[in-house]
Amino acid sequence: MVATIELLVGLSLIIVISTVFALIAKRFKQPLLVAFILVGILIGPVGFGVVTNHADIIVMSELGIAFMLFAIGIESDIHKLLQMRYMIVLGALLQVFITVAVLLGLFQWAGLGFIEAVYLGLMFAFSSTVIVVKILVDQHKLDTLHGRLMVGFLLVQDAVAIIALPILANPAALTQLSLAFNFGIGLASLVVLSVVLNKLVLPHVLRYLSSSSEVFFLTIVSSCFAFILVAYLFNFSMAIGAFIGGLTLSSLAYNVEASSKIRGLRDFFSTIFFVSLGMQLTISFVAFPWLLFAIMLVAVYIINPLIFFLISLFAGYGSRTALFIGLGLGQASEFSFILASQALALGQMSVDLFNLAIIVIVLSMITTPYLMENDETIYRALRKVFGGFSPVIERMGFNNRLRGLENLPSEKKLKGHVIVFGAGIFGLQLAEALKKKYTVVAVDHNPHSVLHAMQHGIYSAYGNAVNTGLWDKINLGDARLVVLAIPDMYQAVQALKEIKAEHPKLVVFSRAQSFKDALNLYNAGASNVVIPKVLGSNECYRNATDFLESMKTIKLVRQKKELMKYIKEKALEEESGEEHHKL
Repeated sequence: MVATIELLVGLSLIIVISTVFALIAKRFKQPLLVAFILVGILIGPVGFGVVTNHADIIVMSELGIAFMLFAIGIESDIHKLLQMRYMIVLGALLQVFITVAVLLGLFQWAGLGFIEAVYLGLMFAFSSTVIVVKILVDQHKLDTLHGRLMVGFLLVQDAVAIIALPILANPAALTQLSLAFNFGIGLASLVVLSVVLNKLVLPHVLRYLSSSSEVFFLTIVSSCFAFILVAYLFNFSMAIGAFIGGLTLSSLAYNVEASSKIRGLRDFFSTIFFVSLGMQLTISFVAFPWLLFAIMLVAVYIINPLIFFLISLFAGYGSRTALFIGLGLGQASEFSFILASQALALGQMSVDLFNLAIIVIVLSMITTPYLMENDETIYRALRKVFGGFSPVIERMGFNNRLRGLENLPSEKKLKGHVIVFGAGIFGLQLAEALKKKYTVVAVDHNPHSVLHAMQHGIYSAYGNAVNTGLWDKINLGDARLVVLAIPDMYQAVQALKEIKAEHPKLVVFSRAQSFKDALNLYNAGASNVVIPKVLGSNECYRNATDFLESMKTIKLVRQKKELMKYIKEKALEEESGEEHHKL
Protein backbone atom coordinates (compact mmCIF):
# COMPACT_ATOMS: atom_id res chain seq x y z
CA MET A 1 0.00 0.00 0.00
CA VAL A 2 2.83 2.38 0.89
CA ALA A 3 4.61 1.60 -2.40
CA THR A 4 1.39 2.32 -4.31
CA ILE A 5 0.97 5.68 -2.58
CA GLU A 6 4.63 6.53 -3.30
CA LEU A 7 4.07 5.70 -6.97
CA LEU A 8 0.96 7.90 -7.15
CA VAL A 9 2.75 10.76 -5.38
CA GLY A 10 5.75 10.38 -7.70
CA LEU A 11 3.56 10.38 -10.81
CA SER A 12 1.61 13.38 -9.52
CA LEU A 13 4.84 15.33 -8.99
CA ILE A 14 6.13 14.36 -12.42
CA ILE A 15 2.96 15.45 -14.23
CA VAL A 16 2.42 18.68 -12.27
CA ILE A 17 6.04 19.86 -12.45
CA SER A 18 6.31 18.79 -16.11
CA THR A 19 3.22 20.88 -16.89
CA VAL A 20 4.75 23.94 -15.21
CA PHE A 21 8.06 23.47 -17.05
CA ALA A 22 6.21 22.87 -20.32
CA LEU A 23 4.40 26.19 -19.93
CA ILE A 24 7.72 27.94 -19.25
CA ALA A 25 9.33 26.22 -22.27
CA LYS A 26 6.41 27.24 -24.48
CA ARG A 27 6.64 30.82 -23.24
CA PHE A 28 10.33 31.02 -24.15
CA LYS A 29 9.91 28.88 -27.33
CA GLN A 30 12.13 26.04 -26.08
CA PRO A 31 11.72 22.33 -26.95
CA LEU A 32 9.40 20.46 -24.58
CA LEU A 33 11.62 17.39 -24.33
CA VAL A 34 14.38 19.60 -22.89
CA ALA A 35 11.93 20.80 -20.24
CA PHE A 36 10.93 17.23 -19.34
CA ILE A 37 14.54 16.04 -19.02
CA LEU A 38 15.29 19.03 -16.78
CA VAL A 39 12.30 18.07 -14.61
CA GLY A 40 13.84 14.61 -14.17
CA ILE A 41 17.19 16.12 -13.19
CA LEU A 42 15.43 18.47 -10.75
CA ILE A 43 13.41 15.80 -8.91
CA GLY A 44 16.01 13.00 -9.28
CA PRO A 45 19.14 12.23 -7.23
CA VAL A 46 21.17 15.00 -8.88
CA GLY A 47 18.53 17.55 -7.82
CA PHE A 48 16.27 17.43 -4.76
CA GLY A 49 15.66 13.66 -4.82
CA VAL A 50 11.93 14.06 -4.12
CA VAL A 51 10.89 11.00 -6.18
CA THR A 52 12.28 7.81 -4.67
CA ASN A 53 10.22 5.03 -6.31
CA HIS A 54 12.43 4.89 -9.40
CA ALA A 55 11.76 1.26 -10.37
CA ASP A 56 8.05 1.72 -11.10
CA ILE A 57 8.68 5.01 -12.88
CA ILE A 58 11.26 3.31 -15.13
CA VAL A 59 8.75 0.56 -15.97
CA MET A 60 6.26 3.24 -17.03
CA SER A 61 8.98 4.98 -19.03
CA GLU A 62 9.48 1.74 -20.97
CA LEU A 63 5.79 1.94 -21.83
CA GLY A 64 6.55 5.46 -23.02
CA ILE A 65 9.19 4.13 -25.40
CA ALA A 66 6.81 1.42 -26.56
CA PHE A 67 3.96 3.82 -27.34
CA MET A 68 6.29 6.30 -29.04
CA LEU A 69 7.70 3.58 -31.29
CA PHE A 70 4.21 2.21 -31.88
CA ALA A 71 3.10 5.68 -33.04
CA ILE A 72 6.22 6.07 -35.22
CA GLY A 73 5.53 2.67 -36.76
CA ILE A 74 1.95 3.72 -37.62
CA GLU A 75 3.13 6.99 -39.19
CA SER A 76 5.97 5.38 -41.17
CA ASP A 77 5.32 5.32 -44.91
CA ILE A 78 7.35 2.29 -45.95
CA HIS A 79 6.44 2.71 -49.63
CA LYS A 80 8.03 6.18 -49.83
CA LEU A 81 11.13 4.94 -48.05
CA LEU A 82 11.47 2.00 -50.44
CA GLN A 83 12.00 4.49 -53.27
CA MET A 84 15.39 5.25 -51.70
CA ARG A 85 15.91 1.74 -50.32
CA TYR A 86 19.43 1.08 -51.58
CA MET A 87 20.85 4.39 -50.41
CA ILE A 88 19.03 4.21 -47.05
CA VAL A 89 19.71 0.56 -46.20
CA LEU A 90 23.32 0.47 -47.37
CA GLY A 91 24.06 3.91 -45.95
CA ALA A 92 22.63 3.15 -42.51
CA LEU A 93 24.31 -0.26 -42.29
CA LEU A 94 27.63 1.28 -43.36
CA GLN A 95 27.29 4.03 -40.75
CA VAL A 96 26.51 1.55 -37.94
CA PHE A 97 29.40 -0.72 -38.96
CA ILE A 98 31.96 2.12 -39.17
CA THR A 99 30.84 3.72 -35.90
CA VAL A 100 30.87 0.44 -33.95
CA ALA A 101 34.26 -0.55 -35.39
CA VAL A 102 35.86 2.82 -34.57
CA LEU A 103 34.35 3.01 -31.07
CA LEU A 104 35.17 -0.62 -30.30
CA GLY A 105 38.83 0.17 -30.91
CA LEU A 106 38.71 3.47 -28.96
CA PHE A 107 36.91 2.06 -25.90
CA GLN A 108 39.15 -0.99 -25.69
CA TRP A 109 42.16 1.32 -26.00
CA ALA A 110 40.70 3.29 -23.07
CA GLY A 111 40.67 0.12 -20.94
CA LEU A 112 37.13 -1.27 -21.27
CA GLY A 113 36.30 -4.94 -21.79
CA PHE A 114 35.04 -6.29 -25.10
CA ILE A 115 31.34 -6.64 -24.20
CA GLU A 116 31.21 -3.15 -22.63
CA ALA A 117 32.92 -1.69 -25.68
CA VAL A 118 30.43 -3.43 -28.00
CA TYR A 119 27.48 -2.12 -25.99
CA LEU A 120 28.83 1.44 -26.03
CA GLY A 121 29.68 1.22 -29.72
CA LEU A 122 26.09 0.27 -30.55
CA MET A 123 24.61 2.76 -28.08
CA PHE A 124 26.35 5.65 -29.79
CA ALA A 125 25.91 4.31 -33.33
CA PHE A 126 22.12 4.77 -33.18
CA SER A 127 20.22 8.06 -33.41
CA SER A 128 16.85 8.88 -31.87
CA THR A 129 13.84 8.19 -34.08
CA VAL A 130 11.46 9.63 -31.46
CA ILE A 131 13.24 12.96 -31.06
CA VAL A 132 14.14 13.51 -34.72
CA VAL A 133 10.64 12.69 -36.00
CA LYS A 134 9.03 14.89 -33.34
CA ILE A 135 11.25 17.85 -34.28
CA LEU A 136 10.70 17.28 -38.01
CA VAL A 137 6.93 17.24 -37.46
CA ASP A 138 7.05 20.35 -35.27
CA GLN A 139 9.11 22.18 -37.91
CA HIS A 140 6.92 20.90 -40.79
CA LYS A 141 9.98 19.27 -42.37
CA LEU A 142 8.99 15.60 -42.31
CA ASP A 143 8.29 15.63 -46.08
CA THR A 144 11.49 17.43 -47.02
CA LEU A 145 14.21 15.48 -48.80
CA HIS A 146 16.55 15.48 -45.80
CA GLY A 147 13.60 14.66 -43.51
CA ARG A 148 12.71 11.55 -45.50
CA LEU A 149 16.32 10.43 -45.72
CA MET A 150 16.75 10.89 -41.98
CA VAL A 151 13.63 8.87 -41.18
CA GLY A 152 14.82 6.14 -43.55
CA PHE A 153 18.24 5.95 -41.89
CA LEU A 154 16.58 5.87 -38.47
CA LEU A 155 14.21 3.03 -39.35
CA VAL A 156 17.12 0.90 -40.59
CA GLN A 157 19.03 1.70 -37.39
CA ASP A 158 15.97 0.67 -35.35
CA ALA A 159 15.87 -2.65 -37.23
CA VAL A 160 19.55 -3.25 -36.39
CA ALA A 161 18.87 -2.38 -32.74
CA ILE A 162 15.91 -4.79 -32.68
CA ILE A 163 18.21 -7.60 -33.85
CA ALA A 164 21.11 -6.57 -31.59
CA LEU A 165 19.18 -6.39 -28.29
CA PRO A 166 18.34 -10.10 -27.85
CA ILE A 167 21.73 -11.20 -29.22
CA LEU A 168 23.59 -9.00 -26.72
CA ALA A 169 21.34 -10.25 -23.92
CA ASN A 170 22.69 -13.72 -24.63
CA PRO A 171 25.88 -13.55 -26.74
CA ALA A 172 25.98 -17.34 -26.79
CA ALA A 173 23.08 -17.13 -29.28
CA LEU A 174 25.68 -16.36 -31.90
CA THR A 175 27.39 -19.72 -31.40
CA GLN A 176 24.66 -22.03 -30.04
CA LEU A 177 22.32 -23.33 -32.71
CA SER A 178 19.35 -23.79 -30.35
CA LEU A 179 19.51 -20.21 -29.11
CA ALA A 180 19.89 -18.87 -32.64
CA PHE A 181 16.89 -20.99 -33.63
CA ASN A 182 14.80 -19.55 -30.77
CA PHE A 183 15.79 -16.04 -31.80
CA GLY A 184 14.74 -16.75 -35.39
CA ILE A 185 11.44 -18.27 -34.23
CA GLY A 186 10.71 -15.20 -32.09
CA LEU A 187 11.39 -12.76 -34.89
CA ALA A 188 9.44 -14.91 -37.37
CA SER A 189 6.49 -15.04 -34.95
CA LEU A 190 6.34 -11.25 -34.77
CA VAL A 191 6.51 -10.99 -38.57
CA VAL A 192 3.82 -13.67 -39.06
CA LEU A 193 1.56 -11.98 -36.51
CA SER A 194 2.11 -8.69 -38.31
CA VAL A 195 1.22 -10.12 -41.73
CA VAL A 196 -1.85 -12.01 -40.47
CA LEU A 197 -3.27 -9.01 -38.63
CA ASN A 198 -2.46 -6.65 -41.50
CA LYS A 199 -3.97 -8.80 -44.26
CA LEU A 200 -6.71 -10.86 -42.64
CA VAL A 201 -7.87 -9.42 -39.33
CA LEU A 202 -7.43 -5.69 -38.73
CA PRO A 203 -8.86 -4.34 -42.05
CA HIS A 204 -12.21 -6.07 -41.36
CA VAL A 205 -12.24 -5.44 -37.60
CA LEU A 206 -11.38 -1.74 -37.91
CA ARG A 207 -13.90 -1.24 -40.70
CA TYR A 208 -16.59 -2.78 -38.46
CA LEU A 209 -15.53 -0.74 -35.41
CA SER A 210 -14.90 2.59 -37.18
CA SER A 211 -18.27 3.93 -36.02
CA SER A 212 -17.51 3.20 -32.35
CA SER A 213 -14.77 5.50 -31.11
CA GLU A 214 -14.24 3.76 -27.75
CA VAL A 215 -13.99 0.20 -29.11
CA PHE A 216 -11.80 1.40 -32.00
CA PHE A 217 -9.41 2.96 -29.48
CA LEU A 218 -9.33 -0.23 -27.38
CA THR A 219 -8.62 -2.32 -30.48
CA ILE A 220 -5.66 -0.15 -31.45
CA VAL A 221 -4.21 -0.25 -27.93
CA SER A 222 -4.86 -4.01 -27.72
CA SER A 223 -2.94 -4.61 -30.93
CA CYS A 224 0.02 -2.74 -29.44
CA PHE A 225 -0.06 -4.83 -26.26
CA ALA A 226 -0.52 -8.03 -28.28
CA PHE A 227 2.80 -7.39 -30.03
CA ILE A 228 4.42 -6.42 -26.72
CA LEU A 229 3.23 -9.73 -25.24
CA VAL A 230 4.56 -11.82 -28.13
CA ALA A 231 7.88 -9.96 -27.96
CA TYR A 232 8.07 -10.64 -24.20
CA LEU A 233 7.35 -14.37 -24.68
CA PHE A 234 10.36 -14.63 -26.99
CA ASN A 235 12.63 -12.45 -24.82
CA PHE A 236 12.49 -9.45 -27.15
CA SER A 237 12.20 -5.88 -25.89
CA MET A 238 8.64 -4.52 -25.61
CA ALA A 239 9.79 -1.59 -27.77
CA ILE A 240 10.56 -4.04 -30.59
CA GLY A 241 7.09 -5.55 -30.41
CA ALA A 242 5.40 -2.15 -30.28
CA PHE A 243 7.33 -0.84 -33.30
CA ILE A 244 6.44 -3.90 -35.43
CA GLY A 245 2.84 -3.50 -34.24
CA GLY A 246 2.83 0.09 -35.47
CA LEU A 247 4.21 -0.95 -38.85
CA THR A 248 1.35 -3.46 -39.07
CA LEU A 249 -1.15 -0.61 -38.96
CA SER A 250 0.84 1.81 -41.14
CA SER A 251 -0.41 0.52 -44.48
CA LEU A 252 -4.09 0.28 -43.45
CA ALA A 253 -6.69 2.86 -44.41
CA TYR A 254 -7.26 3.63 -40.72
CA ASN A 255 -3.65 4.50 -39.84
CA VAL A 256 -4.30 8.25 -39.46
CA GLU A 257 -7.30 7.63 -37.20
CA ALA A 258 -5.32 5.07 -35.19
CA SER A 259 -2.44 7.50 -34.74
CA SER A 260 -4.74 10.28 -33.53
CA LYS A 261 -6.49 7.94 -31.07
CA ILE A 262 -3.32 6.96 -29.21
CA ARG A 263 -1.75 10.44 -29.28
CA GLY A 264 -2.87 11.20 -25.73
CA LEU A 265 -1.44 7.95 -24.33
CA ARG A 266 1.75 8.44 -26.31
CA ASP A 267 2.25 11.98 -25.02
CA PHE A 268 1.52 10.95 -21.41
CA PHE A 269 3.94 8.03 -21.34
CA SER A 270 6.58 9.81 -23.42
CA THR A 271 6.59 12.64 -20.85
CA ILE A 272 7.34 10.06 -18.15
CA PHE A 273 10.07 8.57 -20.36
CA PHE A 274 11.91 11.85 -20.84
CA VAL A 275 11.54 12.73 -17.15
CA SER A 276 12.88 9.30 -16.18
CA LEU A 277 15.97 9.94 -18.33
CA GLY A 278 16.80 12.97 -16.23
CA MET A 279 15.99 11.10 -13.00
CA GLN A 280 18.55 8.41 -13.71
CA LEU A 281 21.46 10.82 -13.83
CA THR A 282 23.95 10.50 -10.99
CA ILE A 283 27.08 12.59 -11.37
CA SER A 284 30.21 12.20 -9.29
CA PHE A 285 33.17 14.37 -10.20
CA VAL A 286 35.48 12.33 -8.01
CA ALA A 287 37.69 10.31 -10.39
CA PHE A 288 35.39 11.26 -13.26
CA PRO A 289 36.35 9.21 -16.38
CA TRP A 290 37.07 12.18 -18.64
CA LEU A 291 38.66 10.07 -21.38
CA LEU A 292 35.58 7.86 -21.78
CA PHE A 293 33.35 10.94 -21.58
CA ALA A 294 35.35 12.61 -24.36
CA ILE A 295 35.17 9.53 -26.60
CA MET A 296 31.38 9.38 -26.17
CA LEU A 297 31.01 13.06 -27.02
CA VAL A 298 33.23 12.67 -30.09
CA ALA A 299 31.11 9.69 -31.19
CA VAL A 300 27.83 11.62 -30.89
CA TYR A 301 28.86 15.04 -32.16
CA ILE A 302 31.64 14.28 -34.64
CA ILE A 303 31.89 10.65 -35.81
CA ASN A 304 28.20 9.97 -36.52
CA PRO A 305 27.39 13.36 -38.12
CA LEU A 306 30.55 13.17 -40.25
CA ILE A 307 29.75 9.64 -41.47
CA PHE A 308 26.17 10.60 -42.35
CA PHE A 309 27.39 13.77 -44.06
CA LEU A 310 29.87 11.87 -46.21
CA ILE A 311 27.41 9.08 -47.08
CA SER A 312 24.72 11.59 -48.14
CA LEU A 313 27.25 13.71 -50.03
CA PHE A 314 28.73 10.79 -51.96
CA ALA A 315 25.18 9.58 -52.71
CA GLY A 316 24.68 12.84 -54.62
CA TYR A 317 22.38 14.84 -52.33
CA GLY A 318 24.60 17.92 -52.09
CA SER A 319 26.40 19.51 -49.16
CA ARG A 320 23.36 21.33 -47.77
CA THR A 321 21.12 18.26 -47.51
CA ALA A 322 24.07 16.19 -46.26
CA LEU A 323 24.83 18.72 -43.52
CA PHE A 324 21.19 18.84 -42.39
CA ILE A 325 21.17 15.05 -42.13
CA GLY A 326 24.43 14.99 -40.17
CA LEU A 327 23.28 17.68 -37.72
CA GLY A 328 19.87 16.06 -37.27
CA LEU A 329 21.28 12.62 -36.47
CA GLY A 330 23.90 13.86 -34.00
CA GLN A 331 22.43 12.34 -30.85
CA ALA A 332 22.01 9.00 -29.09
CA SER A 333 18.84 6.95 -29.41
CA GLU A 334 16.03 5.75 -27.17
CA PHE A 335 17.42 2.33 -28.06
CA SER A 336 20.71 3.51 -26.52
CA PHE A 337 18.83 3.86 -23.25
CA ILE A 338 17.32 0.39 -23.67
CA LEU A 339 20.75 -1.08 -24.45
CA ALA A 340 22.26 0.61 -21.39
CA SER A 341 19.44 -0.61 -19.13
CA GLN A 342 19.78 -4.15 -20.46
CA ALA A 343 23.55 -4.17 -19.97
CA LEU A 344 23.18 -2.90 -16.40
CA ALA A 345 20.43 -5.40 -15.52
CA LEU A 346 22.47 -8.33 -16.90
CA GLY A 347 25.67 -7.22 -15.15
CA GLN A 348 27.40 -6.57 -18.47
CA MET A 349 28.08 -2.93 -17.59
CA SER A 350 29.11 -1.23 -14.35
CA VAL A 351 26.87 1.32 -12.61
CA ASP A 352 29.44 4.10 -13.11
CA LEU A 353 29.72 3.40 -16.84
CA PHE A 354 25.93 3.26 -17.10
CA ASN A 355 25.59 6.67 -15.42
CA LEU A 356 28.25 8.15 -17.70
CA ALA A 357 26.48 6.81 -20.80
CA ILE A 358 23.11 8.17 -19.61
CA ILE A 359 24.67 11.62 -19.09
CA VAL A 360 25.88 11.70 -22.72
CA ILE A 361 22.58 10.29 -24.04
CA VAL A 362 20.58 12.96 -22.22
CA LEU A 363 23.01 15.74 -23.20
CA SER A 364 22.83 14.77 -26.87
CA MET A 365 19.03 14.69 -26.74
CA ILE A 366 18.91 18.14 -25.15
CA THR A 367 21.16 19.73 -27.78
CA THR A 368 19.51 18.14 -30.84
CA PRO A 369 16.52 20.54 -31.07
CA TYR A 370 18.88 23.54 -31.10
CA LEU A 371 21.12 22.01 -33.78
CA MET A 372 18.15 21.20 -36.02
CA GLU A 373 16.54 24.57 -35.39
CA ASN A 374 19.68 26.40 -36.49
CA ASP A 375 20.78 24.06 -39.28
CA GLU A 376 20.36 26.78 -41.94
CA THR A 377 22.45 29.24 -39.90
CA ILE A 378 25.18 26.65 -39.40
CA TYR A 379 25.13 25.84 -43.11
CA ARG A 380 25.53 29.50 -44.04
CA ALA A 381 28.41 29.96 -41.63
CA LEU A 382 30.19 26.91 -43.04
CA ARG A 383 29.42 28.02 -46.60
CA LYS A 384 31.21 31.30 -45.99
CA VAL A 385 34.29 29.40 -44.86
CA PHE A 386 34.18 26.54 -47.39
CA GLY A 387 32.18 28.19 -50.17
CA GLY A 388 35.04 27.71 -52.61
CA PHE A 389 34.35 23.97 -52.61
CA SER A 390 30.83 24.36 -54.06
CA PRO A 391 31.96 24.27 -57.73
CA VAL A 392 34.11 21.23 -56.95
CA ILE A 393 31.13 19.47 -55.39
CA GLU A 394 29.02 20.16 -58.47
CA ARG A 395 31.75 19.06 -60.90
CA MET A 396 32.31 15.79 -59.06
CA GLY A 397 28.60 14.93 -59.12
CA PHE A 398 28.02 15.14 -55.37
CA ASN A 399 24.67 16.85 -56.00
CA ASN A 400 23.50 14.84 -59.02
CA ARG A 401 20.44 13.49 -57.12
CA LEU A 402 19.18 17.07 -56.82
CA ARG A 403 19.37 17.74 -60.57
CA GLY A 404 16.24 15.70 -61.11
CA LEU A 405 14.47 18.11 -58.74
CA GLU A 406 15.43 21.18 -60.73
CA ASN A 407 14.02 22.49 -64.00
CA LEU A 408 15.00 26.13 -64.51
CA PRO A 409 14.79 28.34 -67.62
CA SER A 410 17.72 30.05 -69.30
CA GLU A 411 19.39 33.00 -67.60
CA LYS A 412 17.68 35.41 -70.04
CA LYS A 413 14.26 34.35 -68.76
CA LEU A 414 15.34 34.78 -65.14
CA LYS A 415 14.79 38.53 -65.27
CA GLY A 416 11.49 40.14 -64.44
CA HIS A 417 10.17 36.71 -63.46
CA VAL A 418 7.90 35.59 -60.61
CA ILE A 419 9.17 33.33 -57.82
CA VAL A 420 6.67 31.34 -55.73
CA PHE A 421 8.08 29.81 -52.55
CA GLY A 422 5.80 26.93 -51.57
CA ALA A 423 4.30 24.63 -54.21
CA GLY A 424 1.36 23.35 -52.21
CA ILE A 425 -2.28 23.84 -53.27
CA PHE A 426 -2.19 27.63 -52.81
CA GLY A 427 1.23 28.18 -54.41
CA LEU A 428 0.71 25.73 -57.27
CA GLN A 429 -2.66 27.22 -58.29
CA LEU A 430 -1.16 30.70 -58.25
CA ALA A 431 1.89 29.61 -60.27
CA GLU A 432 -0.32 27.91 -62.85
CA ALA A 433 -2.38 31.05 -63.33
CA LEU A 434 0.63 33.39 -63.53
CA LYS A 435 2.67 31.24 -65.94
CA LYS A 436 0.21 32.08 -68.74
CA LYS A 437 1.70 35.59 -68.92
CA TYR A 438 4.97 35.48 -66.95
CA THR A 439 7.98 33.27 -66.36
CA VAL A 440 7.26 31.58 -63.03
CA VAL A 441 9.62 29.54 -60.85
CA ALA A 442 8.13 27.43 -58.04
CA VAL A 443 10.34 26.45 -55.09
CA ASP A 444 9.52 23.87 -52.43
CA HIS A 445 11.41 21.70 -49.94
CA ASN A 446 9.07 18.75 -50.51
CA PRO A 447 10.48 16.74 -53.45
CA HIS A 448 7.04 15.43 -54.42
CA SER A 449 5.67 18.98 -54.61
CA VAL A 450 8.56 19.94 -56.91
CA LEU A 451 7.92 16.96 -59.19
CA HIS A 452 4.20 17.72 -59.17
CA ALA A 453 4.90 21.31 -60.25
CA MET A 454 7.15 20.04 -63.05
CA GLN A 455 4.33 17.81 -64.29
CA HIS A 456 2.21 20.96 -64.59
CA GLY A 457 4.82 22.57 -66.82
CA ILE A 458 6.09 25.00 -64.18
CA TYR A 459 9.77 25.81 -63.82
CA SER A 460 10.74 24.38 -60.43
CA ALA A 461 13.59 23.97 -57.97
CA TYR A 462 14.09 22.07 -54.73
CA GLY A 463 14.98 24.17 -51.68
CA ASN A 464 13.53 26.67 -49.24
CA ALA A 465 13.12 30.41 -49.04
CA VAL A 466 16.19 31.03 -46.87
CA ASN A 467 18.65 29.06 -48.99
CA THR A 468 20.96 31.81 -50.27
CA GLY A 469 22.69 29.37 -52.62
CA LEU A 470 19.35 28.79 -54.30
CA TRP A 471 18.74 32.56 -54.52
CA ASP A 472 21.63 32.82 -56.97
CA LYS A 473 20.27 29.99 -59.12
CA ILE A 474 16.79 31.49 -59.42
CA ASN A 475 18.18 35.06 -59.67
CA LEU A 476 16.12 36.35 -56.76
CA GLY A 477 17.43 39.92 -57.04
CA ASP A 478 16.06 40.41 -60.58
CA ALA A 479 12.60 38.96 -59.87
CA ARG A 480 9.58 41.15 -60.59
CA LEU A 481 7.59 39.58 -57.75
CA VAL A 482 8.20 37.07 -54.96
CA VAL A 483 5.28 35.18 -53.40
CA LEU A 484 5.65 33.42 -50.05
CA ALA A 485 3.05 30.63 -50.12
CA ILE A 486 4.68 28.85 -47.18
CA PRO A 487 2.17 27.39 -44.67
CA ASP A 488 4.59 27.70 -41.72
CA MET A 489 4.24 31.31 -40.61
CA TYR A 490 7.40 31.40 -38.52
CA GLN A 491 9.47 30.28 -41.51
CA ALA A 492 7.61 32.73 -43.75
CA VAL A 493 8.40 35.69 -41.49
CA GLN A 494 12.04 34.66 -41.14
CA ALA A 495 12.38 34.21 -44.90
CA LEU A 496 10.74 37.57 -45.55
CA LYS A 497 13.12 39.35 -43.17
CA GLU A 498 16.18 37.80 -44.82
CA ILE A 499 14.93 38.47 -48.35
CA LYS A 500 14.18 42.13 -47.56
CA ALA A 501 17.52 42.51 -45.78
CA GLU A 502 19.34 41.36 -48.93
CA HIS A 503 16.95 42.94 -51.49
CA PRO A 504 15.03 45.78 -49.76
CA LYS A 505 13.30 46.99 -52.97
CA LEU A 506 11.94 43.56 -53.90
CA VAL A 507 8.13 43.33 -53.92
CA VAL A 508 6.98 40.39 -51.79
CA PHE A 509 3.43 39.03 -51.48
CA SER A 510 2.59 36.50 -48.79
CA ARG A 511 -0.21 34.38 -47.39
CA ALA A 512 -1.20 34.34 -43.71
CA GLN A 513 -3.18 32.02 -41.46
CA SER A 514 -4.43 34.68 -39.04
CA PHE A 515 -4.61 38.43 -38.49
CA LYS A 516 -1.63 38.25 -36.13
CA ASP A 517 0.42 36.46 -38.80
CA ALA A 518 -0.60 39.10 -41.36
CA LEU A 519 0.53 41.87 -39.01
CA ASN A 520 3.90 40.14 -38.46
CA LEU A 521 4.37 39.77 -42.23
CA TYR A 522 3.54 43.41 -42.91
CA ASN A 523 5.94 44.48 -40.15
CA ALA A 524 8.63 42.28 -41.75
CA GLY A 525 8.26 44.12 -45.06
CA ALA A 526 5.53 42.36 -47.07
CA SER A 527 3.92 44.47 -49.78
CA ASN A 528 0.68 42.50 -49.74
CA VAL A 529 -0.70 39.80 -47.44
CA VAL A 530 -3.61 37.51 -48.30
CA ILE A 531 -5.58 35.64 -45.63
CA PRO A 532 -7.35 32.77 -47.49
CA LYS A 533 -9.76 32.10 -44.64
CA VAL A 534 -10.91 35.70 -44.63
CA LEU A 535 -11.24 35.79 -48.42
CA GLY A 536 -13.21 32.55 -48.31
CA SER A 537 -15.61 33.81 -45.63
CA ASN A 538 -16.05 37.11 -47.52
CA GLU A 539 -16.88 35.24 -50.73
CA CYS A 540 -19.34 33.04 -48.86
CA TYR A 541 -20.90 36.14 -47.27
CA ARG A 542 -21.32 37.82 -50.69
CA ASN A 543 -22.95 34.72 -52.17
CA ALA A 544 -25.22 34.29 -49.15
CA THR A 545 -26.28 37.97 -49.24
CA ASP A 546 -27.00 37.83 -52.99
CA PHE A 547 -29.18 34.77 -52.52
CA LEU A 548 -31.05 36.08 -49.46
CA GLU A 549 -31.82 39.38 -51.19
CA SER A 550 -32.98 37.85 -54.49
CA MET A 551 -34.01 34.33 -53.35
CA LYS A 552 -32.93 33.21 -56.83
CA THR A 553 -30.50 30.39 -57.50
CA ILE A 554 -29.67 31.26 -61.13
CA LYS A 555 -26.32 32.85 -60.22
CA LEU A 556 -25.48 30.02 -57.83
CA VAL A 557 -26.25 27.39 -60.49
CA ARG A 558 -23.99 29.18 -62.97
CA GLN A 559 -21.18 29.43 -60.39
CA LYS A 560 -21.64 25.77 -59.50
CA LYS A 561 -21.34 24.65 -63.14
CA GLU A 562 -18.17 26.69 -63.65
CA LEU A 563 -16.66 25.51 -60.38
CA MET A 564 -17.61 21.86 -60.96
CA LYS A 565 -15.99 21.94 -64.39
CA TYR A 566 -12.78 23.36 -62.88
CA ILE A 567 -12.83 20.90 -59.96
CA LYS A 568 -13.32 17.90 -62.28
CA GLU A 569 -10.36 18.98 -64.40
CA LYS A 570 -8.16 19.33 -61.33
CA ALA A 571 -9.36 16.02 -59.87
CA LEU A 572 -8.44 14.25 -63.12
CA GLU A 573 -5.02 15.91 -63.06
CA GLU A 574 -4.49 14.75 -59.48
CA GLU A 575 -5.53 11.19 -60.32
CA SER A 576 -3.23 11.05 -63.34
CA GLY A 577 -0.42 12.49 -61.23
CA GLU A 578 -0.94 9.85 -58.53
CA GLU A 579 -0.99 7.06 -61.13
CA HIS A 580 2.22 8.42 -62.67
CA HIS A 581 3.84 8.52 -59.23
CA LYS A 582 2.84 4.90 -58.52
CA LEU A 583 4.33 3.79 -61.84
